[in-house]
Amino acid sequence: MFIKAFDKDLRGCESFQFEVGRTYTTKADNPVTWFHYGDKATTALCFYPKEDTRFCIVEPLGRTHKRYHHQFVAVTSHATDAIRIVRELSRDEVCRLLLEENCPWWLANRLKPPFEVMAQYGNCLRGEFAVREILATRHDFTIEQHLALLPKKHHMIVYKYHYRRVVAMQKLQCAETLAQPSAGGAGVGGP
Repeated sequence: MFIKAFDKDLRGCESFQFEVGRTYTTKADNPVTWFHYGDKATTALCFYPKEDTRFCIVEPLGRTHKRYHHQFVAVTSHATDAIRIVRELSRDEVCRLLLEENCPWWLANRLKPPFEVMAQYGNCLRGEFAVREILATRHDFTIEQHLALLPKKHHMIVYKYHYRRVVAMQKLQCAETLAQPSAGGAGVGGP
């Protein structure tokens, strides 16, 4: 199975528009300009590491070329001069594939998977980097979920983070309340 990643509008490199079920070909001789895809979801995610990334199963139909990358993780990408977009993968399918492939948690986290998926990383979520990354990027998690994900030795950091967040929200609400004019316009403006 081969997988290609796209942006939220199913566009690829240089904003080339794709559609599920269609076949695309190019007459270019340079593999750099061909259609790129990966042999794993992790590979595809390396090239489109955003929350709204979409993934499709693809079928290479023409000449192929293999290239090795060592940017974030060692991956092998492929290119072909003819490709068919077979079907789009659901978010659950992508999360399952990433777990099966042992995708690093910090890379999978770019997709903002649900808590249940992140919890399966278990002991991988250790150290200062994990704490900072999870707290900074996963505002959708509750304090209980943050505590469940991160080791007990970091729970004080989680409590401080959530306390600061609550205080900041209260200050914001107070500032908005003070900025609103009083009823009927009376009392608005300087003395």
